[in-house]
Amino acid sequence: MKTNNQDLLMMLAYPAFLAGYRTVEEALNDHLFSNYLNVFIEQDVMPFAEAQDAINLDDNRQQWLSQFSRPTSDPLANLCVDGASKLPALILPTLRDLLAQNRDVQRMAFLLAAYGHYLCAGTDDKGVSYELNDAHFHQHDWAKVNSDDVAALLEISTIATARLHTYSHFVAMYKSYRTQIAKYGVVFLLKQMAYNRLAMQQA
Repeated sequence: MKTNNQDLLMMLAYPAFLAGYRTVEEALNDHLFSNYLNVFIEQDVMPFAEAQDAINLDDNRQQWLSQFSRPTSDPLANLCVDGASKLPALILPTLRDLLAQNRDVQRMAFLLAAYGHYLCAGTDDKGVSYELNDAHFHQHDWAKVNSDDVAALLEISTIATARLHTYSHFVAMYKSYRTQIAKYGVVFLLKQMAYNRLAMQQA
């Protein structure tokens, strides 16, 4: 599985935008978000790279981590455009690998929960409104997005082929994250995830 800069930026786009940031640079100046990306690289991406290309492991690790040592002023709103086509191509392959190997999927569940909330909320966590631009959504997809059952998002046309709804632990985590984001915001949830990870490391 090959991971590139666009994959990693998609992991950042929706959570950071909902938190009120408007550029990649602003978001990555927040250690909460930069650490979130670093953990994603080290725990969700690198294990698969190790299996495929152990010889270049160290080079790959440094390349991925260094991609975020030089933040850019790219608008997060541009990254959020057309997620229905971007997420399946950039993120779902990694998620399928994680699920197939029964690995930790909390960061992926967090991303999709942020994406689902972004599609429904219309305002970020600071109350600033925004407009959606997702040309690949059909009418029946919007019905799922706006369903009272937040898990219906996992069955929109561009995501349904991953059959995420068949992984009960992932669905439960995703639904929990959607609820927490709606009630408390993405920053609160990201802090909880970081605290829980630290607690597990110290146990």
